[in-house]
Amino acid sequence: MTLTAGGCTTLVGLDDSYHLVDGAGGATGGEADAGAGGEAGTGAGGGEVVVPTDVELIDDMEDGDSAIDEAGGRVGYWYSFNDGTGTQTPPVYSDENPVGFVPEALAEPRGESTMAMHTFGSGFTEWGAGFGFALNGPDGGLLAYDASAYSGIVFWAKLGDAGAATTMKVNIPDKTSDPAGGICDESGEDVANPCFDDWSFIARLGTAWAPVVIPFEELARGGGDAEPTGEAIDLTGLFAIEFGFTEGQDFDVYIDDVGFYR
Repeated sequence: MTLTAGGCTTLVGLDDSYHLVDGAGGATGGEADAGAGGEAGTGAGGGEVVVPTDVELIDDMEDGDSAIDEAGGRVGYWYSFNDGTGTQTPPVYSDENPVGFVPEALAEPRGESTMAMHTFGSGFTEWGAGFGFALNGPDGGLLAYDASAYSGIVFWAKLGDAGAATTMKVNIPDKTSDPAGGICDESGEDVANPCFDDWSFIARLGTAWAPVVIPFEELARGGGDAEPTGEAIDLTGLFAIEFGFTEGQDFDVYIDDVGFYR
């Protein structure tokens, strides 16, 4: 079965409590109105989407802490980030604001899912705000994570406020785009290969919980005047998964059950 925006409920790859099924076998064909460069609707509120059936959960948020599940060689923590010109909840962690980014209890559980990540904010005028987690960040460091065994990522999302931004940029920095990879130019002088021009995909958001499925092959890099240095994301060296909003956007989003799929 599939889920259509604002529509039905029974989905392949899920258990009866609307959790992604970890390690379910099989494969399912289906439509996803995704286009190259992330100009796509394979997401919440974006139309018909088939949930993969072979999913390895990264975090289901039910433990209530800021750490992703330590499995598959992954270790990392959720964080928020912004350009400093507006307001975001939870705020960016600092000595002045030592507030961790932890899951929020859902007023209305999604089946047996009782917690999800939630952030909202407005008033950003430079480049915006977002949140995410490191895939391999032991002791506060940042190391590359090999995700070559997987085909993409999947998660559940919904708006907290129906009037908030209905699109969200999903960014995945790799060795090519993140300074930790030692390839991109952090100084800003090399406009052909700048740092922080991450591989990305535009997901749509609706007022009801819905799955967002992002194949790695649909990710694109090349924002602004950048010229991609590679034809595809380097899956052997991913650093994080991040969810972002551009300047001028009022945002309010919940994220749950993030995973890789094969």
